[in-house]
Amino acid sequence: MNKENKKKIKIILLIAGCAFFFLLIYKVGPSTIYHQLIVLKWKVLLLLLPFSLVFILDTLGWKYAFTNSKISFKDLFLIRIAGESLNWIIPSANFAGEPMKAYFLKKHNVPMAEGMASVVISKTLLIISQIVFVMIGVAFLLFKLNVSGSRLVSSIAIVLLGIPIIIFIIFAQRQGLFAFLLKLLRMFRIKIRYIEEREEKLLELDKNIFQFYRHNKKKAFYSFVYCFLGYIAGLIETFLILYFLNVPVDTVSIYIIESLATVAKGITSFIPGSVGGQEGGIIAIFVSLKLGAGVALTFGILRRFRELIWTGAGLFVLSKLEWAIAESPPTKPLEE
Repeated sequence: MNKENKKKIKIILLIAGCAFFFLLIYKVGPSTIYHQLIVLKWKVLLLLLPFSLVFILDTLGWKYAFTNSKISFKDLFLIRIAGESLNWIIPSANFAGEPMKAYFLKKHNVPMAEGMASVVISKTLLIISQIVFVMIGVAFLLFKLNVSGSRLVSSIAIVLLGIPIIIFIIFAQRQGLFAFLLKLLRMFRIKIRYIEEREEKLLELDKNIFQFYRHNKKKAFYSFVYCFLGYIAGLIETFLILYFLNVPVDTVSIYIIESLATVAKGITSFIPGSVGGQEGGIIAIFVSLKLGAGVALTFGILRRFRELIWTGAGLFVLSKLEWAIAESPPTKPLEE
């Protein structure tokens, strides 16, 4: 599939997502959503604060994913904001901004191989922490819905699927993720020129990742803990939104909403910005908890507002970082 066709598909998906989003607003009722939003007034600005804590914790998780290089927390924080802004707007399952992070790390005297390894490691541990976070959320949902009998057994089996996925991710990285990918592509006789030309560098990246896990087990654990705490910090935002909307919910329900909302966003990441899909998933979660669809859509809109603000901030930082690189005097390439 050429770039032109991919671009057309993205545009079609975005249009479809927007149409579905407006259909949801129409079904729920614009006046219902308006009356709920008007209750917040200036409080809406407070909803921007919890995600700052999420970003801080995720950045700390990334900081522990480096083997040797030392880079300031401030620089890591800014690079992360810039990279995540691309992840939010480009439909790529939240991977589009990762190479950009490694690129900006190189400008801070971090060798490209180590920078890219830190990006892959932190992303892996972030995914593993999300799986654990979601598994707990699904378990809470089963408890909340009082599922029993054969449905409970099958539901628990689905929840436990997260464990072999985590084991496979860890095994694949320890054995060589990119080497495994190359073998898989060659097994099916698929040739991707970009990957083939960079085979040596990808194998070196595998080596760096393996060395990290072998000699830095404590760092890997700390990175996982901070990433997991980042997801826990997201509960604060969910609590504040529902509290300001005067929706009484218990802690278990807040955890269920936050954990399953991340799944809804991840599943619909093929749509630019997950527009429509994320909101549809949130409504399904709220309805399963016997909360109103109007509250669900208001919740989704407020989250969308926060995402737009942070994406705008990330794109601003990205432009500043690019200008700083463009204006900096040329230097001799670093030996890696």
